[in-house]
Amino acid sequence: MEPCQLMNLHTRPKCAVQAIPGGWFVPAANGVSVEIADSAEAVIGRVAPGLDADVVQLGIGDTTSRLCNAVFLPRRDEAMVFQADGLKLSKGDGSARVECSGPLRVTVLRDYMKAHRNLPWYQPMERRAFPTPPAGWCSWYYYYTRITEKEVVRNTDWLAEHLRQFGCQWVQIDDGWQGRGDGYGTNRDWFVTCKRDFPHGMKFLANYIRAKGFRPGIWCIPFSQSDRKLYKRQPGLFVHRPDGGTPGERSTPLPYEWMHPSERMFEWSGRYVIDPTGRAGDRYLRKLFEMLCNEWGYQYVKIDAQSSMPGIYADHRQRLADSSLDGEHVYRRGLDIIKDVMGRDKFLLNCGGAWASAGQCEGIRIGGDVQASWAGVATAAECTLRWLWLNTLAFYTDPDAVCVREPLSYEQARAWAVLAGITGQLLMTSDKMYELPEDRVELLRRILPVADIHPMELYPMDTRVWPGVFDLKVDLPGVGLWDVVACFNWSTTDARKVELTPQRLGLETGEYLWQDVWARALRQPTDAKLTLEVPPCSCRVLSVWPRTDHPQFIGTNRHLTQGAVDVVAVEWDAKALKICGRSNVVGGDAYRIYMHVPQGYRAVSRAVEQYGEMAVLTLRHEQNETVHWETAFERCARRMTP
Repeated sequence: MEPCQLMNLHTRPKCAVQAIPGGWFVPAANGVSVEIADSAEAVIGRVAPGLDADVVQLGIGDTTSRLCNAVFLPRRDEAMVFQADGLKLSKGDGSARVECSGPLRVTVLRDYMKAHRNLPWYQPMERRAFPTPPAGWCSWYYYYTRITEKEVVRNTDWLAEHLRQFGCQWVQIDDGWQGRGDGYGTNRDWFVTCKRDFPHGMKFLANYIRAKGFRPGIWCIPFSQSDRKLYKRQPGLFVHRPDGGTPGERSTPLPYEWMHPSERMFEWSGRYVIDPTGRAGDRYLRKLFEMLCNEWGYQYVKIDAQSSMPGIYADHRQRLADSSLDGEHVYRRGLDIIKDVMGRDKFLLNCGGAWASAGQCEGIRIGGDVQASWAGVATAAECTLRWLWLNTLAFYTDPDAVCVREPLSYEQARAWAVLAGITGQLLMTSDKMYELPEDRVELLRRILPVADIHPMELYPMDTRVWPGVFDLKVDLPGVGLWDVVACFNWSTTDARKVELTPQRLGLETGEYLWQDVWARALRQPTDAKLTLEVPPCSCRVLSVWPRTDHPQFIGTNRHLTQGAVDVVAVEWDAKALKICGRSNVVGGDAYRIYMHVPQGYRAVSRAVEQYGEMAVLTLRHEQNETVHWETAFERCARRMTP
């Protein structure tokens, strides 16, 4: 990049940009201001941990922080790192800006994702068809291969009544619909439906899901098969070993004693592997996805066992129909065929961490299988810390489904829900929904839909000592600026003390309101420091608002993000002494708006309840709609008491 790509450089006194190895240097010492060209999609953040590695920053909107020192430009795959005293990064009017007292050093990291983060297939994510990650239900983590048509219908009916209006969009059927409905490596024939468990067929079920207001999804392993007759009839369709066998056949049994002996001599993903480089492989994949997506009508396909595929194709390259391609190119050719049939309006989820699918799959699974236990929460947290920096930039990261049922305690289930809600990743719940108690359902309501959250820590975080303070910064035009801070305790034995200050969160100097989101109570810091005690296997959530000298909006109960998905506009009318707003409410849900009332004011609207310095307006509407609301105040001479 040439220095001329820095637009509108202002210095006091005026001076020129100097080229240095890896970037530039601006010698001015009395003020530097830079506007970066072509930076409407820029992400402000960090490309390495700061001194306080316990704080994880995320953003909604054009967010920034005093902790940030870098700008990432997704379309150019370029990061700029800035070093200077008084550094301040910001976005507005379609560009990113840098201000500092100077002098300023700029380091340019070209091919940031491809070279510096080892993601050679990186492409900036195209989000027009899916502006936010999918949210829905997956059958796997309760039913496993025991899923049936009856249970899909029953869960779909329940979701339609209880969660669809909150933003649950998808119903995805996992392993167990195909073949005989059980088994592993010998039950991977995708052209046979288990008639015992799905008597009306998969097209019927997709139509049923759609009729209930959802979009249907299905699971398969497209590059594997178990049909021996097909293998004998079309040997050119498959990958072969030098000895004539197939990569899915094992010389030693799988180490799973719970498996039937007949299954253990084949890889769980399937006995035979499709070769996508020849005409037969092209026809096979097209036929499969024509059936799944166009004939049956599934709009979301979760493809499993993907991490091993490039390696299998690399190992057997010389025996493929086209041996000119390396393993990753072979794999991507197969994905090209699949996406050519699916189109960009259908969601392809890669389950298996195959980074070679970047740019072709809208979502990629980033960790191992979870379970309904604290170990499952830890699995989701560990992969989130390692790979969150890719979310929304390269693809939607999938830390696997969220479970909230027992044996998870309520605190554990809430911590898992908060982790999902505050990171903005792909969100699929996976419980027997119609048996969940109300308090567990409520956890899901408050993280649906997935908010449009982007990472600000653009690097893999250290999973040896897990960060525990997740700071979601919100910049919502017409509403305001605030933070939602989730403090996690990953320990299973010891309580954790967390100390928070505006400086630790990268906030500007000033006074702030600290609200406990669960208790809906204002917390008073001591010497500008707020101390929390977080029990083992749990989290605490605060919202942090710049304090004003008049009544102000400080969140809603609709969503964990405290207004980011529901509030359209908020305004303080100083002349009329009113807070006026507009919100998208959920039908049948009690919608609560929280306001801070400083000393010298009190709420006078009849529909508002005031408790000390907190006022609450509750709205109820029968259906999802946008509503206008307002709360009037008057000045008073004394402080209100609870």
